[in-house]
Amino acid sequence: MKPPKLLLLAVFAILSSTIYLLASAVVYRLGFPLDDAWIHQTYARNFAYGEGWSFEAGEPSGGATAPLWTFLLSFGYWLGLDPLFWTFLLGIVFFILVGILTSQVFQHISLSMGWLGLFFLFEWHFVWASVSGMETILAIFLVMAVYVLLQRGKIGWGLAAFLAASVWIRPDLISLSVPVLVGVLVNNRTDPQEILKRGFPYILVGISILAYCLFNLKVSEALFPTTFYAKQAEYMELRSLPLLYRIWQQFSIALVGGGVLLIFGFIYQVFNFLKNKSWQGLAWIGWYLSIATLYAMRLPVTYQHGRYMMPALGVYYLIGLEGSIYLYRRLSQNRSIGRTIARAGLLSWVVLVAAFWILGAKAYARDVQVIETQMVETAKWAEDHLPANSRIAVHDIGAMGYFTNHNIIDLAGLINPEVIPFLRDESRLAEYLDQNDVDYLICFPQWYPALTRDLTVIHVADSAVMQEFGEPPMTIFRWGLNRFIR
Repeated sequence: MKPPKLLLLAVFAILSSTIYLLASAVVYRLGFPLDDAWIHQTYARNFAYGEGWSFEAGEPSGGATAPLWTFLLSFGYWLGLDPLFWTFLLGIVFFILVGILTSQVFQHISLSMGWLGLFFLFEWHFVWASVSGMETILAIFLVMAVYVLLQRGKIGWGLAAFLAASVWIRPDLISLSVPVLVGVLVNNRTDPQEILKRGFPYILVGISILAYCLFNLKVSEALFPTTFYAKQAEYMELRSLPLLYRIWQQFSIALVGGGVLLIFGFIYQVFNFLKNKSWQGLAWIGWYLSIATLYAMRLPVTYQHGRYMMPALGVYYLIGLEGSIYLYRRLSQNRSIGRTIARAGLLSWVVLVAAFWILGAKAYARDVQVIETQMVETAKWAEDHLPANSRIAVHDIGAMGYFTNHNIIDLAGLINPEVIPFLRDESRLAEYLDQNDVDYLICFPQWYPALTRDLTVIHVADSAVMQEFGEPPMTIFRWGLNRFIR
């Protein structure tokens, strides 16, 4: 791709992300749209300042799901940069790379199709991810990189390196080894010796997985980060919903926005893959379906705009767009009705993408406002007003860990994994808080109705934004000893 086109993609990516940042600044102020981003910041700061891999300085723990992302964030602290600036810069850089990679996918189909990469720079899920402060945009980039390398038949050391890095971003991304394995076999199907030669670089992947497991055993005495276990336990009740309904919930994330009109191209391309026996294409279809099913079975949540599924959305969009191109060409062969339908579909898609890009900016700004008013401001108040030696029980530990120096007990189990077996049992939680001499409880009251009943309220966060959701704001309670939950 020529430099002018690369520059143009970079400009559009920066513009798209900056508009979201401006929206949050206008509505309230700059910040992150979810509390988990502050968890990464806390680990990154402690690591940069020589406190090891810890949430509470000097105490190793496995509460950061994406070690590679956290490591990249730590460079900002080493360089003395503002954490928001460095985090947004990192996110936008990977966002630009996503735009470049996806443009190359469509240039592979036709040189005139490279502009379709702009869709990914205005797809509201991806823009949100680019300025979320989370590893999501890095995961999206990695999936796109693997897709492009397999499309070009480049299955050597570069692809192996991306796959090896994937587990350090998200454990579930190691599933990319399936389409990669298919790529190795498809490109060397008649030569077993060549298959072994091409497969040699993937020793890197095995080494990376082993190192990842040893790292987690070192910091948390488990093979995976504590978040891997805590999140599944927290939302275990959702598994009682019908499986097909849960699977549909995961699939429907891609349909919120311009992706809804790509469903026709996606289905059309599935038939093309089957007809042409495109094993690589079918492997990607299988991967996408498997990821959606995996989350439906183990972590059936769609909050924060479906951020867990966002990396997989890229595959849906790529296949859906590829199929839409071929479908558009086929319909355009009909000079009357077919061409009219094709052009109407294209126009509708562009309008839909633009409309949801705007709606996404509003959603992002509101998300930031909630986190800033409920989590960040509450944490700052606690740091200024609660005794320095206080022990605080918190459900959302991100901002609280970053902005305060209090001893924290994590009700969600990320840094206190011993809570995981009973994190939904309020009676046992009460006993646990008493045993750990907790002084204050900080949470949304509706999350722990029995636990917070009759407790003395010390501080209430700004209630205006929460009134729109019909829920009470973040509250600081004085915890008393020997509580009894009836």
